[in-house]
This record gives sequence, structure tokens and C-alpha cells, in this order.
Amino acid sequence: MTLITLRQAADRFDISLAAFRKIAAAGLLPAAGHPGATPVIPEDAARRIADRSHVTAHLLLSASASTNTVAVLRVDVAKPVRDEDRPYIGFHADLAPEHLLEALRGWWVGSPEKIARAGVLPVTLGGFVVAVLTGLGGWESKLPGDGLIRHRFDARLAGYITDLDAPVNAVRSGSPEDLRIADLVLGRRLRSTSGGPIAYVTSSARKS
Repeated sequence: MTLITLRQAADRFDISLAAFRKIAAAGLLPAAGHPGATPVIPEDAARRIADRSHVTAHLLLSASASTNTVAVLRVDVAKPVRDEDRPYIGFHADLAPEHLLEALRGWWVGSPEKIARAGVLPVTLGGFVVAVLTGLGGWESKLPGDGLIRHRFDARLAGYITDLDAPVNAVRSGSPEDLRIADLVLGRRLRSTSGGPIAYVTSSARKS
């Protein structure tokens, strides 16, 4: 087995060094090791991750969806927060499912109607889908000290992964549609750009 540093992996494959570092810090590279001070990863694992296909937006939409736009939640590695509603914000593979759900379902800035309309919210870290929230039928809002109205959504954790090299949904209960979407997209790439945590992707295959 050939071990390479995260920087070498970024140089050889189509993933940024920042993305590799986030993925490793979130516990999604259990094959990575630390001989000395420099994190390393098996070269074949880095290649498999880099070869992962991209998600197209229409895969995230149910047959009954009335929109062709899906919100995407772009998160960082989980960290503790002083918040009475959640102990963490962000994603880490080691978080308990109940803590992960609270870390992901709020509080976010954006149009709550637009975010909830598709009924699904894929969560990406380093450009890969690491979790999927569904059942976004409602939300609550608050105006904290920063002056921005933030929203927390009613949601279910339809799926998440603990290993990006071998992405398997760690949630095996839920509706067939929840599991279908999660199994289709977990561990795959999803392109989205935004100045904040919420981005949007649009499918040309559907009409709003």
C-alpha cells in the first residue's frame, strides 16, 4: 500500500488540499494515518474518492416535487457551540445521529420557503454529500444579536456516512423515498457555490 500526504493527493487528483483536510478532520478518512506529524492517505483511496461521480440535481427531487431547485447546505467540520438548541454546528462522522441532526437543521440564513420547497436538503463538506435531510415541511425563525433572521427546519436525518472511501448510509430506517435519495447521493460530489452555508442547484429536467 502506497501512502501519500494530503498535499500530494491534492496535487495528483482533482480535489483541493482544503477539501482533503476538511474530509480528514471530519473523521471521513479512517484509512488515513499519522506517522509523524504529517497526515497520510492510501493513494488508491484518494483515487477512488477523486473518481466519485457528480450528483445531478434531478436525482434529489421526488416525482411530486413542484420545483426544479434544491438548496444545498455547505458545512464545515463540527465544532461545539454555546447554543441552547444544539451542542454542535457542522459535520463529524463521530457525532451521534441526534446531535448530528441538530447540528445540521438550523439556524441558517436564507429564504425558508425556497430552502424547504424541495423537501430535501443535501449536506456537503469539501464538495461531497455527507448527509441528507428530508421532511422539510416547516421551520421556526429567530432574530439573534447579529441582526440576521435565521431559521431551523423540521427535518429527518435520512442518511449520513462515516467513511468517504466506502460511503454507506449509517441510517437504515425511514421512508423508502428518504432511503432512495440518500443511497443515490451520499458520498458523491455536488457542485455548488455560495457566499454562505446555503447554496442552490437547479435541474434543467424539471419545470417549476
